[in-house]
Amino acid sequence: MSGLLAPDDLPPADRLQDLFRAGLTGDGTPWLARREVAALARMARDRGVGISLMEAGTVPLHEPVGDSGWEILGADPAGWNWAEHHDPARAYELFCRKLNAAARAGVTLHYRLWLARSDG
Repeated sequence: MSGLLAPDDLPPADRLQDLFRAGLTGDGTPWLARREVAALARMARDRGVGISLMEAGTVPLHEPVGDSGWEILGADPAGWNWAEHHDPARAYELFCRKLNAAARAGVTLHYRLWLARSDG
């Protein structure tokens, strides 16, 4: 489930680091376009950090999006929620599924992430 971005399509490293730190706070990240959120999710997975929550909003930003299926809210099928598995790779797989489903549906969304370390 990788391949959301080509290596030359990545945001600057300092921007990603700032977003990573923001994702670990209770406030989460600011609203991010697909390009940035995909790079951040991959960085988190590679560092052993998972996506515990994800909000999605339409462009221009309107929340809620009307379909919580685009989001990660702890209401996914059993075994896919962060509280059940604490597995960054599994969280990244769910994230990819949701981003790819939105792309297939032709929906342009922005996202906010909350990250969590797999050790609790």
